[in-house]
Amino acid sequence: MNAKITKRSALLALFYLAFSAPLLCAQDQTAKEEHSATAEKLKAIKLPKVELKEVSFPEALEIIRKQSRLHDPEEDPEKKGVNFVVKGSVKADRPITLVLTNVSLGDALSYLNSLSGHSMKIQKNSVLFESAEDESQ
Repeated sequence: MNAKITKRSALLALFYLAFSAPLLCAQDQTAKEEHSATAEKLKAIKLPKVELKEVSFPEALEIIRKQSRLHDPEEDPEKKGVNFVVKGSVKADRPITLVLTNVSLGDALSYLNSLSGHSMKIQKNSVLFESAEDESQ
């Protein structure tokens, strides 16, 4: 009897793995493709000039967000630009001055983060910003 139960269990486990593994891999692949689509937009959107003088982090993000929509090569107006999400408290105490020319959106955001003390994570449909203090908690 134990041999039958063991064989049946093994067959059920094999059946489950055979049919669920492709589904799990497909979900993982879709998430990677969506993540890489956001990463590709960060590379593809070229900003001819970024000029920030003594602005707060939220103001800087809004200026760059508008520029990303303006310079996105995407033809569909609903898909232009990249979504920004700010998690936790925003460091607005440091005025930011940044002048860049002919830079990708991703590089502009990296410079902004290094000046403001925030971190950036590329997600499925957005870029997430967190302050260093919020991230360590």
